[in-house]
Amino acid sequence: MHYQRASIRNAAITTLLLASLCAVPSRADASTDFEKAHALYGDSIAFDIYRNGTLVGEQTVRFSKKRDELAVDINFKLSIKALYITFYEMTYTSQSLWQDGKLVSLTARTDRNGEKTAVNAIAKGSNLVGDGPAGNFSTPLGIYPTDHWNAGVVGSTQLVNTINGRVNDIRLVPGGPEKIATNRGTVEAMHYKYEGEIKNEVWYDAAGRWVHMSFFGDDGSLIEFRCRQCIPSSSSLAD
Repeated sequence: MHYQRASIRNAAITTLLLASLCAVPSRADASTDFEKAHALYGDSIAFDIYRNGTLVGEQTVRFSKKRDELAVDINFKLSIKALYITFYEMTYTSQSLWQDGKLVSLTARTDRNGEKTAVNAIAKGSNLVGDGPAGNFSTPLGIYPTDHWNAGVVGSTQLVNTINGRVNDIRLVPGGPEKIATNRGTVEAMHYKYEGEIKNEVWYDAAGRWVHMSFFGDDGSLIEFRCRQCIPSSSSLAD
């Protein structure tokens, strides 16, 4: 009986989250993409990045309006040291444009220990076409990138990998609600686990805000994105 109640509650939370995220903005209100992101996050969000409990980096996501599109700028920096020697360093930047709820342009740059790669994509007709280290790709408009801030990704079966340019087959499996620490205190968020070509775990609150993420690095270390500023101060928190 307790299991049934938990399953029903988890399904209800997932349904509410999907309903709040999956509505496609109409072209009659071209500013909806920016307004929606701004209402959730304000001008920007920030995460501190931990490796096995030690602070090693940060990521910021900034939102702005560019003509009739939502512009999203991401900056990521990670540096791992031992005995004051840096043995792994990674920086990542991306600029994307969104219109009518869809990704229409992407430029992403990655630098891993001096090895630089790039992924570029742009809308052409009904497709998003691009290239990256994995080669050229073309996929229908409406696909999400691996940026995580947009919880509309829940329910997707494919993502554009912004590191290598592959179109990855994935599935997000809900694991139930959990308590997550944020800049506005502890909130209840739905835990999703990626299955398929991406191994990741991500948490979204009931409003659809990205509030936490974790995955295992190539060396088996636990990488966590902990919210430093993911809920604007003017927002009211759900019970």
